[in-house]
Amino acid sequence: MIDITDRRRFADLLATTTVAAYVLVALGTAVSTTDSATNCSRFLRCSSDPAFLSLSGEVLLFWGHRLAALVTGILVVASGLAVRRTAVDRRVARLVGCVVVLFPVQVAIGAAILVGSPAIASTVHLALAMPIFACLLVALVGTLEENPREEIPPNGDTVASSAGNQSEPVSAANHDDIEGTARSNERPKGSFARLRRTGGAYLTLTKPRLMWLLCLVALAGMGLATLTGAPLEPTTAIATLAGGVLAIGASGTFNHVYERDRDRRMNRTHDRPLVHELVPARNAFAFGLALVVTSMIVLVTWVNALAAALTFAAIVYYAVLYTVLLKPNTAWNTVLGGGAGALPAVIGWAAVTGTVGAPGLALAAVIFLWTPAHFYSLAIAFRDDYARGGFPMYPVVEGVPAARRHVAFYLGATLLAASVLGWIAGLGWVYAVTSIALGSVFLRSVIRQYRTPTDEVALRSFYVSNYYLGAILLAIVLETLVVAT
Repeated sequence: MIDITDRRRFADLLATTTVAAYVLVALGTAVSTTDSATNCSRFLRCSSDPAFLSLSGEVLLFWGHRLAALVTGILVVASGLAVRRTAVDRRVARLVGCVVVLFPVQVAIGAAILVGSPAIASTVHLALAMPIFACLLVALVGTLEENPREEIPPNGDTVASSAGNQSEPVSAANHDDIEGTARSNERPKGSFARLRRTGGAYLTLTKPRLMWLLCLVALAGMGLATLTGAPLEPTTAIATLAGGVLAIGASGTFNHVYERDRDRRMNRTHDRPLVHELVPARNAFAFGLALVVTSMIVLVTWVNALAAALTFAAIVYYAVLYTVLLKPNTAWNTVLGGGAGALPAVIGWAAVTGTVGAPGLALAAVIFLWTPAHFYSLAIAFRDDYARGGFPMYPVVEGVPAARRHVAFYLGATLLAASVLGWIAGLGWVYAVTSIALGSVFLRSVIRQYRTPTDEVALRSFYVSNYYLGAILLAIVLETLVVAT
């Protein structure tokens, strides 16, 4: 007979080991890109140079990395021993066994770096840490799925109704913004009241709640571009953000126009302007076109042609590829449509340099991988609503367990991609600490979806995903545009 308590303890141990392995990856990346990599060339002490010792962040990275390695090593050994005492799936046992074998190799490479080794050793050291984390994450998901909790039936209209008239958290890749408050069907009295209502309806068409995080993505892209030595002129920054806001507004407007019939069926979207005919569809479409033209004029005039072309591609990507082709026809719509939210990173880089560079693409990859980890949690909570709207979202087609598994795996990919971004761009301790703190919280929130599989918990994970992305973007901006100056 399987001891449920032992299985639960093993899952807790594996979860802790997985988080520790992620912390080790993030700290190791930061150490390799800062002065602590060269000034802390001995295992137990750093350089005695007062100039270096005054950099408390670098010293903390040095000690933090070694402490994380020690703690992770202990947890890996404990997990390996626990596998022998606990009845677990054979695949889980193999994955943990792989980690038990790889981790000492990882430690040995780290020791070789300290005593002097080829430069490639540092890259191998970091590269090996990533499959260790990946194996632990896959083993953790398998363990949690071996211990299924009673799947609580969806709250259906309860969750949808309670959130249907509220604002959805801001999201770079959330393709279904819950805008506005419930609108009265009564026509307002007085010209000013009518003008205010119409203006508010047009503003809602632009999905303003998506704008701040997408602009933050572009700003982070611009910040990364300054690491090349290219200056960021205030005019360029303002024009890029202004053109981006107009482009986001155009994309959102086209989305409203195309989905107005489906919006009527969903609690989340039944109060949109075109559903209540506050704006004629023809006028809305013309408004969207006007926003596109204005965006292009701003970007071509005050930024550059490449940034304008990429912005136009982002509009087409969202309004046509995602809204018209992907969203109504495939369960992979969120994954394939993630490029719409990722392009602002490349646009921000191009606005400063006039080219496309590796750090900008790395940031775009983080956003692309983050999109399913972020949006699937919301889709789990609102799966009945999406089914009513006729959208084949992944949780609707493949079920909640499969969607939850994808949340975990895409989150793991996001965390690793964020570490690669820090390594490519040479970001420091501010980015590392922020990534570790919010990444660990994000990971724990996803684990909790397995422990307490309710729609409310899934929504909470959705909120956390926003906090995570917003925090690491702010960390990039802080390191590149504030600290650097």
